[in-house]
Amino acid sequence: MNTEGFTLIELVCVIAILAILTAVAVPSYQALRDRSAREVAAANARTEYTFGKSQYTMVEAGLMDEEETEASSYDPETDTATWEGEINGRVYIGIYDGRTGEGSAHAQ
Repeated sequence: MNTEGFTLIELVCVIAILAILTAVAVPSYQALRDRSAREVAAANARTEYTFGKSQYTMVEAGLMDEEETEASSYDPETDTATWEGEINGRVYIGIYDGRTGEGSAHAQ
């Protein structure tokens, strides 16, 4: 009797275990990827806020002419900034609120 190698039952069990692990891991990976993209969008909104507020402050202080500023989504009335862009094939919108110091983002 030859005892080398694996039996068919052992191979089927291994394939079944791999299928179960894959079924559990793929949704977790997708959720992690989406959460990371939302964090990137929120961080980009904060960068946009910092950039826009810096320009606004320099214009208000007379250190810069308004014509010299670059386009920004910073809104001095609400002290917020937004960022919109594509990450991993989906469009995300990030919002940063300077009053609370918190950013958030969601996919469209």
